[in-house]
Parts: sequence; structure tokens; C-alpha cells
Amino acid sequence: MPITLNSTLRNARSTAIVTEAGATAKLTVYTAAYGAVLYTSTCAATLGTVSGGVLTLNTVGSATAIGAGTAAIARLFKTDGTTMVVEGLTVGTSGTNIVITNTTIAVNDVVTTGASTITEGNP
Repeated sequence: MPITLNSTLRNARSTAIVTEAGATAKLTVYTAAYGAVLYTSTCAATLGTVSGGVLTLNTVGSATAIGAGTAAIARLFKTDGTTMVVEGLTVGTSGTNIVITNTTIAVNDVVTTGASTITEGNP
């Protein structure tokens, strides 16, 4: 049986992600199994807001793709782009952590990120 966390703990853990990421964190999107980097976007000065154990990302800037393939997974880094904060974020056009307009990406495509969330704790 999986554990269950109360809202206070879920919010604290989500807030810790915001704090750890810091200002203008980087979101890097990859093909499956981190096979190839497709693009990196810069997040808003404040990563997002927390309520009910859900971290809702503020604006994530559009990015120009440097790789080609099908977007599948993402990592969130501090502003330095190398210190990982969260990995294993799902990527898709709906029902995923990171929502983008199209998962089929070609070099030089401009990729736009929509409403994206990280749900902490209880699935």
C-alpha cells in the first residue's frame, strides 16, 4: 500500500522545489530515456505557485529546438542549467507534467509550453 501525505507536507515539498529551483530555472526536454536534448526553456523568475500539493508552473518561455525527435521526458534545473532539481517529468500535449503544443519536434522549431504542473505526493 502506498503512503499518503497530508496537504501540509505536500505543500511543503512543492514549495521546497520552488525554493531549490530559484529564479529563472531551466526546463530541458528530451526524447525517451533522455536520449537526446530537444530544447531548453527558461522559467519565470518565480517557478510557480503551490496549492493542494500541486506546483503550477508560472510562464515558461518559448524555446528554439536544438534537436529533433519526439518529446517524452524533462528535467528541471537551477538557473545554471546543470544542477538538477527534478527529473522524470512527463511531456505531452495533455495530461502530463509538462504540456507542449506538439511532441514531434524538428531542429529550429519554436516550442511553446502551456499549463504545466508537478503533483507532489499522493498520485
